[in-house]
Amino acid sequence: MVTKTETLYNALLPMKVVSFNDIVKKAAGIIEATPNRRYIYRKYVKRLIKSGKLQRIRKGLYIVLSSLEEQEGYVTDKLLIASKIRNKYYLGFHTALEYYGCASSFYNEAYICVKAKDRFNPFQYKRFSFKPVFVEDVNLEVETKHYQGNTIKVSSKERTFIECIDRVQYAGGWEECVKSLEGLGGLNIEKLVNLLLYNYKKDILYRRVGYILELLKKRSPFYEHVDDHSLNKIEKQITGQPWYLIYGQKGPLNRRWKLYIPKAFEEKLKGI
Repeated sequence: MVTKTETLYNALLPMKVVSFNDIVKKAAGIIEATPNRRYIYRKYVKRLIKSGKLQRIRKGLYIVLSSLEEQEGYVTDKLLIASKIRNKYYLGFHTALEYYGCASSFYNEAYICVKAKDRFNPFQYKRFSFKPVFVEDVNLEVETKHYQGNTIKVSSKERTFIECIDRVQYAGGWEECVKSLEGLGGLNIEKLVNLLLYNYKKDILYRRVGYILELLKKRSPFYEHVDDHSLNKIEKQITGQPWYLIYGQKGPLNRRWKLYIPKAFEEKLKGI
């Protein structure tokens, strides 16, 4: 006869990574009485941990293991863990680039975008680091994706492009950012431009996005459809004096985008 503990374990197993709330929800369909959270932890979770079927990542977050043998060396998927830390979130920046398969390098960090009120302390699990990035909106251009039998939330390609250029430190720096964006296929340029102009009121960002789009149009077949109408639409929004592409780094002026481009910037990218 299958015990309730085994039934619960079998219900959790396809999920691979579970929060304590996930466990409580699954238990509700197995235990006849209204489940008490403390009782579920003591009666079921502790038992599954002891038997090697659950492995604790941090408080309230667990990996579901398929066998005892896997416990020591098993490394689960970084994105699955990242997707279970908060309910209101999305995976963004370099982590989104990795999801879309265009990241130039694989990072051990995962960036989980949350509102400040949903902050969590960065933490390490095995070789992975999980870090919050604070954003104002966790719904705009955030897509729910099916991933390894689960659902995860990821910024759309258009939002990912804009945000990587806006906060390039979370995209690995300029070289990694441009190299990765170069392989980001399937961008809807009209959607990207409208998203940029109506939701990001930052003159420096308009300049940067326009410049990078024009640069990638010359470099990548994924950007051949970038048209002058779209670039002109961005250019018209630019006002005021020239700014630095990278603060404090001098170089020739790109007159269209009113940006000083560091001398070595495009030279470094030639090797990409």
